[in-house]
Parts: sequence; C-alpha cells; structure tokens
Amino acid sequence: MEEWYPEILLRTQVIDKRIPDSRGFYGYPPYGSRMLVLLEDLFIGELERTGHDPIRTPTVIPESLLQIEKEHAEGFAPEVWVITEGRDRKPLNILKVLRPTGETLIYSLFHYWIRSHADLPLKTYERRPSFRAEPDNAIQPFLRSHEFYWIESHDAFSSYEEAVQQVREDMGIFEKIIWNKLAIPFMLFKRPEWDKFAGADYTCAYDTPLDDGKVLQIGTTHNLGQRFAKAFDVTYQSEENIEKHVCQTCFGPGIGRITGALVLIHGDDQGLVLPPAVAPTQVVVIPIPMKGKDEEVLAFSYEVHDMLKSRIRVRIDLTDNTPGFKYYLWEERGVPLRIEIGPREVEKQQVLIIDRLHQMKETVSKDDLVETVPKLLDKFTNILQDRARDRFRIAEVRSLDEIKKKLSEKVHLLIAPFCDDEECIEFLKDEYNLKVRGIPLFTKGEKNIKECEENYRIKDESTPCIVCEKRPAKRNVYMARQY
Repeated sequence: MEEWYPEILLRTQVIDKRIPDSRGFYGYPPYGSRMLVLLEDLFIGELERTGHDPIRTPTVIPESLLQIEKEHAEGFAPEVWVITEGRDRKPLNILKVLRPTGETLIYSLFHYWIRSHADLPLKTYERRPSFRAEPDNAIQPFLRSHEFYWIESHDAFSSYEEAVQQVREDMGIFEKIIWNKLAIPFMLFKRPEWDKFAGADYTCAYDTPLDDGKVLQIGTTHNLGQRFAKAFDVTYQSEENIEKHVCQTCFGPGIGRITGALVLIHGDDQGLVLPPAVAPTQVVVIPIPMKGKDEEVLAFSYEVHDMLKSRIRVRIDLTDNTPGFKYYLWEERGVPLRIEIGPREVEKQQVLIIDRLHQMKETVSKDDLVETVPKLLDKFTNILQDRARDRFRIAEVRSLDEIKKKLSEKVHLLIAPFCDDEECIEFLKDEYNLKVRGIPLFTKGEKNIKECEENYRIKDESTPCIVCEKRPAKRNVYMARQY
C-alpha cells in the first residue's frame, strides 16, 4: 500500500500532493474533486430527505470559544492550529484557531437560533474542510491529513429520546450509502468511555478494514446529551413556558477517509475500481476508427452517448490516442463500464460493453442499451459487495501470545476480555499499537445501546483481563490497530 496508494492517487488525478512545503495539505484535480462532490451529494441527499437544512459557518474561530466546554477543549488541544498574527503580521489580541470541529462555533449560534419549542427540532448540516495538526509520521492522503473534508450534521431536540432516535437515523443513512452504494464493509462500535468524542455522552463510530490488518474510522455519530447545551446556554421555552436545555447530536461522515477507503478496498493492480455511485464517468465510449468508416463510427458513438446521457454519467474519448491506450487509461481511472464501437458495431446497430471488474464482454443492441446499462451498473455494485463482504478478519484471543500471533497474521479485530484499567489501555497501545474499539452495536437484534452493552458484559467475575490477568474483566471488547 505504501507505494501503490499515493502513486495511483496521483496517476489517476484524484489528489495532488506536489504543493511545495505543504505536507498534509493537498490539491484536488477535477477528477478527484468530482468524486468528493458525488459522495457529499449522496449524504446531503439523505440529510435533506430526513429534514436537515444547510448552514454556513466560519473556518476561523476565537480560541476562547473552543475553551468553553472543558472536556472538549482538553480533547482537541494537541491538534489545534493556532493563528497568532493578523494584518501586517501584528500579534492578535485574541488568538484564533482553525476549527478542528464545529461544535463550539455552531452551538454558540444555536444559542440565538433556538428560542421556542416551535424552533425544534433543529436539524442542520454543513459540507466543509476542518483542520487538525496530526503527527507528521502519520500523514497519508485522505487517511490522515492536516486538512480533511467531511460533512458535519448538528441537531437539537426537546427530549433525550429524540436524540437517541436521531443517532439511529444517522446509522441508517451511513449504511444506506457506505454499504448499499459504495460496497465498503464496516462495523459499528460504541467507543469506550475513555475514547469517546470529547464532551459527548457516548460515541458511535464506523470502522472499515484495510489490507494491512489495520482499521480506518470513516465516520462517527455522537449523542451529546445536554453537555454542550448547558455550556453554551442553548435553551428553549417549552409549551408550559418553562426554560429547558435542548438535547443534541452530531454526525460526521468522513468524506476524505471514505474516499481513501474505497480506493484501497476496491482498487487492484490496474488502478482504481470505482463504485458507480461515485464514479465521475460511469461509462466511457471508445470509438474504434477504420479507414473510410471514421464518420460512421463517430456518428454512432455520439448517438449512443446521447441516448445514455440523461441517466448515466457518460463521455466519449475523442483523443488521438490508440484504442489500447484509451482502454488502459480508463481502466486505471476505475470507470465501471467501457463501450467499444467500431464499423462492425455500426453495421449491426449494437455495442460491445466491457466491465472493469472482470473484463467480461457483452454485446448489446442499441435498442436495449438504455435499459441494459443501468442494470449492468447495479450488477457492478453487487459484485463489489460480494467481493468485499468478508474482508474483516476477526479472532477471539485469550492471551498476549495469541494477540501477537493474530496481529502477525494481519487479523483486523481481536475479541478479548478486558478490565478497562488505564494501565492495561496504555500497555496495549505501547506494546502492540492496539486500541480498544469498543463493543459492536445492533449485531444481535438489540433494540437499544443498553442491550448491546449487556450482551458484551462479562458476568463471571472469575474471568481475568487478558492484559493484567489479575483484575476481573468487565466486558468482551474488540481491539484493533488503526490509522
């Protein structure tokens, strides 16, 4: 991955890291930018469908605003980029920061935007970049960078029950897009108390597996309860004219990380393999000229293009490159379907369709094209799902030796009894680069998070922690190495 991944991102014009002295900050050419926009639009479409409205807020915020919620401030302190000078390089009286996340800024505005029960629920979203000072040795395009793209959804409700329901709605949106549209496998975990989002009641996070045995967090949903509402005095007048604090949630699909994940999970030695939902070009038409037949081939290629363009993102490659070069180029860029048209296809009023996954060829009549191509694209997504379905490697372990062995085999998730003690948490991190990911959510038909926790609680007090072997284990947890 270390060589293939950055090289393929550059070759396919998804990302460009050649900006001088800008490690962790990147440019995004049109092809990569279109992928990001298509992915953002998938989420925004679902957020709009479920009653969310767009907002816009600043990138630069006063440091004092970040400090209002104490736990939140402490959690983000190491990652904050601080601006100390302004116009003419004069020191600022009030330090500013590049927002690492939007809670403190947005909730200072919620204080004014919410007045009455009639203003609730308030469901909002914002597409934007955020900034975090990551360790230089951890920088990888999309996976971990100083500037990253995501969507922040921030909601406020009159009751805690509504906030809980919103968390479940966020989970449904994530699965609908990440698995149904992108064929990216993931597991949903409730993070342990010490690894939750700073200031949240609890954090639910989405992890996906990579080939090197690590997992990548590609999104989070947080139930914030009333902590931020109390810190920022976000209140409303109830129908009984009683002033109450709202209950809040936030949802963060990591647009950049999701893009990196789909490149790594679906890509192969030939390059990208893009799910049709986010492929900038879903179908490329390749005219194959022959002396004396060029005009006929080109005219038929345009006719095919025009038939599909209202439903499919389709383009014709009219460059002077050889057909073989064009095949290679669009395969490398991950275009799901290629349509080849030569004199024989013109004569028979048909096309030859080749899919990116298996190079399988299918002859389709022009009259059946509009109906057939969408079905082939759906089939393409289904095949991606079949290939990705069992990518997670999971093993139960009962000793430190077993942990070491399974990690050497690049097992993604280890299930083990754990005591939750800080000493054991630090030992796993220092000795094995392991983090406790938490407990899986809603995998056994549970109705709520409390039931999920109960299913992984260890009732036998004689069961020892896998690390210290002296304290009783509180629960079976999932552990993993992460980016």
